Amino acid sequence: MRSLRALAAFSLVTLLAVTTPIHSVSAESVKDVEDEINELEKEKSDLESEKEEAKKKKDDSEEKLESNKKEQNNVESEILSIDEELSQTQSNIADKEGEIEATNQEIASLTNEIEELSNRIDELEEDIVDLEERIEQRDALIKDRLRSIQQNGGEIQYLEVIFGAQNFSEFVSRSTAVNRIMDSDRSIMEEQANDKAQLEDDKGELEASKVTVEENKVAVEENKAALEDQHDELLALQDQLDEQISDKETLLADLEIEYDEMEEVKLSAEEEQQLIDAQAAAKQAALESAQSKKDDMEQKEAEEKARAEAEAERKAEEERQAEEARRAAAESEQEAEQQEEESEEQEQESQPAEEESESEDTSSEEETEQQEEESDVDVQVASGASGEVKSEDAAPSNRSGFIRPTSGPTTSPFDPNRVHPIHGDVRPHNGMDFGQAGEADKVIRAAADGVVAYTGSMSGYGNTVMVTHNINGQEYTTLYAHLDSFTVSNGETVSQGDQIAVMGNTGGSTGVHLHFEIHPGGYKNPVDPAGYLN
Repeated sequence: MRSLRALAAFSLVTLLAVTTPIHSVSAESVKDVEDEINELEKEKSDLESEKEEAKKKKDDSEEKLESNKKEQNNVESEILSIDEELSQTQSNIADKEGEIEATNQEIASLTNEIEELSNRIDELEEDIVDLEERIEQRDALIKDRLRSIQQNGGEIQYLEVIFGAQNFSEFVSRSTAVNRIMDSDRSIMEEQANDKAQLEDDKGELEASKVTVEENKVAVEENKAALEDQHDELLALQDQLDEQISDKETLLADLEIEYDEMEEVKLSAEEEQQLIDAQAAAKQAALESAQSKKDDMEQKEAEEKARAEAEAERKAEEERQAEEARRAAAESEQEAEQQEEESEEQEQESQPAEEESESEDTSSEEETEQQEEESDVDVQVASGASGEVKSEDAAPSNRSGFIRPTSGPTTSPFDPNRVHPIHGDVRPHNGMDFGQAGEADKVIRAAADGVVAYTGSMSGYGNTVMVTHNINGQEYTTLYAHLDSFTVSNGETVSQGDQIAVMGNTGGSTGVHLHFEIHPGGYKNPVDPAGYLN
């Protein structure tokens, strides 16, 4: 019976050894890693193409910027030339206005002179009327005197009057009276002559004054009209120059706006190129990691293969030993039966023989126990071989998605039609904003395991960190913007929850906050992060 128990134990050991499975090193095969490497190589090649496109875009922008700058310089030169012409025109306008003022003063003076001449003409006309009346009266008086003299014999009558004096006193009186009469006649004649001469002079002066007044009026009006025409021409020229300058300034402003836009395109292209370089570095790091992982898996597969071969040899040896044990057990059973029969015959004959038989049984039991112990050891070894060997590479800490990058509250959701708080126009809000309720909220953490693709300043975003992730075979890029500072560098591997930055207020920002974006498939594919955060 002991021999049967030993045979059963040995058979159990053999069965366990034969049925023990050999598990692979990891659920992920080398082929999967090779596929991943090939995919990374393809993505790296695509990034090189994108890099060339970004470089071409940057070169085109620089060429357009140079052309725009030359055009700006030409427009500025034209504006300077027009400015000089405008300055000269304004100077000419000022001169003309001075001439107009002088002409106006001259007109005022001539107007006064015309008024004085008009008054003088009125006076002359009155004087002429008086003179004509006096002359007419004198003419009548003179005619009467001449008629009287003619009737009385002329000048002889004066002598008769003088010499008809009776005494000297009367002679003197008569002489004086005659002299007075003669002086009066002479005075009348002289006054008549003077008045006539004055009349002619006054008439001449009157006519001359009238001509002068008319000439002055015509000259003044002509000068005034000419100056007004010149002034109007200069004003029209000034308006034209103002319009030209306005057009040039508008063109210059448009060129400056275009320059700023192209500068922004250039900066965007430079940032895109930097981002592509960073992504390429991240892809290279991921590629090297995958290659290292592949090498480790190949080494582990080789080790596993060696263990499997050793296990197969061990099993063959165990089967051989089992066969030998089976044969030995059969022989031992035969011998035991013979010995039992002999023992029963000799039981009463020899006590030492019985003791010897018991000693053999004890020895047989010890051998059986030893075999059972060895069997237990083999079972334990086989059981240990059946367990799965885990890969040294740890799995991502959050297979279900992303965690919130900060403990701060949500202040602004994803909104493609949001009115920009600074510019006031509708611009897509391609992420979520998180505010700061406490000091701890300023700590910014990686939303998932990944590789840092970009750190630096981006227009509008300020200090920015971008991280690439590969979750369940899907590539993502997360963006963290308006940072005060960052604690990671390009190409650095981060784990979910690692601190990567500090919340800030850089770039186009109205206060301390974090702007967070998620881009499935790579940057420039923004989605609402709310549906991805755990």
